[in-house]
Formats: sequence, structure tokens, C-alpha cells
Amino acid sequence: MGKYENELFKTANKLRGKIPPSDYKFYVLPLVYIRYMSEKNQDTKWEEIVKKRNEEEISLLLDTELINILPQFENISNPYEGIYANSNLPVRTISDLICLINEIDLKNNSEKIDYLGHIYEYFIGNFAATEGNRGGEFFTPPSVVNLLVSMLNPQNGIVYDPACGTGGMFIQSNKYSSSTLKFIGQEQNCKTILLAYMNGVLHGLDLQIKNGDTLLNDCFPELKADFIISNPPFNMKDWGAEQLPADDPRIFGVVNKNNANYMWIQHFVYHLKENGKAGFVISNGALTSFNEADLLTRKKMLEQNIIDCVVQLPEKMFLGTAIPSALIFIDMSRTENDKILFIDAGKYGESVSKTQKVISEQNIEKISKLYHSFKNGKRIKYNQKGYSWVASVQQVIAHECKLMPSIYTGVEEQVIDQEENKAKIKELKHKLAEQIRMSNRMADIVLKELL
Repeated sequence: MGKYENELFKTANKLRGKIPPSDYKFYVLPLVYIRYMSEKNQDTKWEEIVKKRNEEEISLLLDTELINILPQFENISNPYEGIYANSNLPVRTISDLICLINEIDLKNNSEKIDYLGHIYEYFIGNFAATEGNRGGEFFTPPSVVNLLVSMLNPQNGIVYDPACGTGGMFIQSNKYSSSTLKFIGQEQNCKTILLAYMNGVLHGLDLQIKNGDTLLNDCFPELKADFIISNPPFNMKDWGAEQLPADDPRIFGVVNKNNANYMWIQHFVYHLKENGKAGFVISNGALTSFNEADLLTRKKMLEQNIIDCVVQLPEKMFLGTAIPSALIFIDMSRTENDKILFIDAGKYGESVSKTQKVISEQNIEKISKLYHSFKNGKRIKYNQKGYSWVASVQQVIAHECKLMPSIYTGVEEQVIDQEENKAKIKELKHKLAEQIRMSNRMADIVLKELL
């Protein structure tokens, strides 16, 4: 499918110069969804669109169909209303995009629908790659999502993502689960909500999404989830902490008014059931922050014994940002004697470009297997210098509540081969002797010329 996908993306680039790259997804992805719904309902809507693709009213036809097949959200107006008619895109460009989606032609209806879901995911990833910083606002790289979901392993109940973006965490969670999961999300960007909704429908999810600023307007105040999996915005400044009510039930620690990292964590903890589990992305700075509010909140988390595991990610994992990051896993049902597993996966990044790395499926499996063994109480070697280490909660508190894995894993021990070292030293001595002899010869020649 790779070659065909590349052709699809090249065709989508027909939008270049007509609208900003950050808006490509809003015009291409709805077409995938329209065709999907037409295939699913076995109607002639898509055939009519293809037939009329070169007519002036094609924009109006697309807008009307989107209104018919998209839900009416209670707290937002449809952000796709009039999107094609108001875009000023030439009829020829819209026609080319329709042809692009119409090229998907497999043998039977169920295959078409499944394939459209893959195409939708492909476009989301590739559009994000063209957007720089803005792409990172809603897109989490697949290998990070896969690692989070593989370690958290959601199987039954409610999966909640309060910064759900286009729904990537939900899609991957559904792939891992053998049971029916209910997905609940919140997202601030109205257009992104619709992308997430379409993504969920394309993959057959039981999905509910609401619009709002999660930290200042919690749309699910009564929700208690079995699993929370999320990649909230890193290091949000001036996030409106002064608007929080004094009796906000989510707050168990202290609020940092200048950085939202620990407010996100407090939000996660509040929305977990008594036996709930969470896995989320956090910036490295939050693991060791000496800000008084962050430090006190982190200490309370340790005292409550809910921190289960911390994984240091490789550098360059996220599009558009060089901020180093990690994963934190929380388990609300830990026992008194439970320790914390620290994993330094920094060396497991494999470059796919100058600016981005990924974690291979093999290494995702290795890291997840170690965590699951830890959770299941298996007697294996967890303390491996430079990779993993198990520390007691009291040990972590004694280390000023720092959660950086490398503090506990240390540096990988290098096994020194004495014979190999001797051979290298001998080789270097020979090279040095030859360079000295050459220097002496050059000095003699220069001296003769002077005399």
C-alpha cells in the first residue's frame, strides 16, 4: 500500500499555494469520510459527487453532504459548515481531490471501508509532518502512541483522553483491545474535534467528544475512567490558572500558575477510578522541576503511592519540538510495598530523518514486556545499568522527588576487553613512531635548505 499512499499524498499537494499546509487536512479528510459513509450506507451520494465534480455547485454539494452526515454538537456550531464554498478553492482543485479519493477501488465493500480508515490515518500523519510546530498540537507520533498503549494495555471499560486531538490514542487502543471499549475525549479546537469524530467513525469506535478548554472547562466533571491515555500540550504558559475556582475538586497538590504540566496530571488523577490506570507524555523538565508547586504536587503523588513507572523517551520523537520527553504511568490501586520502575529508553530511537526518530516495534515490545513483568511480579533482573532500575518510593523521595530515569538507572557499564585495548595501544604507538620519523625527516630537509 506504501506506493499508492505516496501517490495519494502527492496529489493532495495540489492544495499547495492555495491554502496553508496546516489546513490541508480540513479539505482532504472530509472527502474520505463522505466516501466512507456512502460506502457504509450503500447509497449513491459519492457517485453523485464524482459525477458532478467539475460543476460550479460542487462546493455546495460537498458542504450539504457534510452537514447531513456530521453530528450536531451541543456546545459548538458545525465548523465545517460552508467550508468548501468559503475556501475559494478552484473547481479544478476540488475535482482533483475527489478523483484522488475515488481512486480507492478494492474488490468488496468491507475492504473499501477498512482501507479508507488506513488512508485517513496515513493522511493525518503526513499532514502533521508538513506542518511543523502546529502539527505537533494534535498529532502524536505512532511509535509513541504504540508504546503508551502497549504498556497501558486497555482491555475493558472507559478510555479517556482530555487532549484527544484527532483521536490517535483511541484508534491504537482499539487495535490492542479484544473487548469493547468506550472512548471519551475533550478537545479545544472545533475543527480538530470533527477530525477525531470522523476518525472514530471510520474505525467503528464507541466515541464521545466534547469541545472546551479541559483545564478551565472540564466537560466531564463526573467522569471516572478505567484508563487515561494522553499527550497534553507541553509546558503551557499563562494557561489561566487564576480562573480556577478555589474549591476545584481536581486539585490535590498545588497549582503552578506559570506552567500547566502538573495541572494536567492532577486532572488525570481526579478522573481515574479507584483501580484506574493512566499513561501520558510529559516534558523532561516536569520530572525534576524545583518549582515549589510542582515539587509539592510530585511529592504528594509519591506519598499517595500512585506513580508506577517512568520511561525516558529518545530525543527527536516529536514533530516541531526539540523538548525532551518521557512517559509517566499511574496506577491508583498500588499496594503499600510497591516500588517504581524506571526505564531509560533514550538509546532506542532510530532516525527516520534529520529531525525525527522512532522506536521500532521490537523495542516497543521489549520495553512493554519489561513493564508487564514488573506489574505481574515476575522474578527477573530489573536492575540493569543504563536501562532499567527499580527504586522504592522512599528512595525517590530522598532524591528530592526527582523522577528522571537516568538518576536511578545510571550509565550502562562498558565491558573492557583488555586484549583488544593492548592491540589498539600497540597500533597507536606504531602510528606515533612513524609520525615522529616523518617529522624528523622534514626537519632535516628544512635545516639543509637553511644552511
